[in-house]
Amino acid sequence: MRVLPLLLLALTPGCASTLSTQQTARTLAPGQVQVTGGVGAFVPVGALVRVVDAGIEQGEAARDAVVNDRPYTLSEEDQQELLTAGVALMVAPPGVNPELMVRVGVVDRLDVGLRYSGISLRGDLKFQLAHGGDEVGRYLELGQRSFDMALGVGVSKHFFSSPVLDVLEVVEMNDFSRYDVEVPLYLSADWGDVFKLYAAPKYIYSRTRLDARLVDYSQQGKPVSGFDARLPATVGSHFVGSTLGIAVGYRYVHLFAEVTGGYFRSRPQLFGMERNLGGVTVMPSVGLAIRAGGSDRKPTAGR
Repeated sequence: MRVLPLLLLALTPGCASTLSTQQTARTLAPGQVQVTGGVGAFVPVGALVRVVDAGIEQGEAARDAVVNDRPYTLSEEDQQELLTAGVALMVAPPGVNPELMVRVGVVDRLDVGLRYSGISLRGDLKFQLAHGGDEVGRYLELGQRSFDMALGVGVSKHFFSSPVLDVLEVVEMNDFSRYDVEVPLYLSADWGDVFKLYAAPKYIYSRTRLDARLVDYSQQGKPVSGFDARLPATVGSHFVGSTLGIAVGYRYVHLFAEVTGGYFRSRPQLFGMERNLGGVTVMPSVGLAIRAGGSDRKPTAGR
């Protein structure tokens, strides 16, 4: 039966999200530029645990069948459980994602950024809501402190690529599309531009549109094979979590280290039934940021 593996392959590429932050709540001064290069590891803990549990359960069932000299068969419930576990892992596979981000200070209390991660391109803006501590310019002097809060919004466009499907000429992957909308709240404390501690609770909504020809193709699976291989036209998911990180350096160069954790929720109608493809996800990441330029400015009243 050819339709099922082809449909599963279609769901595999480029589906993991880049969850890293690599910035604090303190916005860049007007004209100031920050370039950050980093790498993160996407670990879908929930999907991995589900796959392992399903494998252990079926392994024990197969062993019991051999010991008791009886045939080993999968019930319909077992088949659905294994399929759901496998699809959940394929939709959000573990992996390592490099990234490059450029941020620019636009006006006082506002900066914008562009991040390329290999699987997505993300644009965002960050607006500083509150400032406490010392009045500072582009950089903090030794002994100065800054406590800040900012609100951000970002939009990501994901890239799909599947050499397997291209060779088989089943579907053009550029007929797929996925967009993420991210809303983070940044909280940070800076000490002398040497040590930074930050957190970023965030919500991400993702929407993936499958190729219309592939969706039509999936409708043909059941009459031919008896297996319900129907795919939805769109798949949505929600992520709620937070980043915790630190940065060390001085003025122009800082090394960032952080971990993002949270829960993905996705329950699409897939292969004939609603499936839970979500779970706990963790993404540790590190990055090196270099800042330069910008006009020296003091916080405005109320910051």
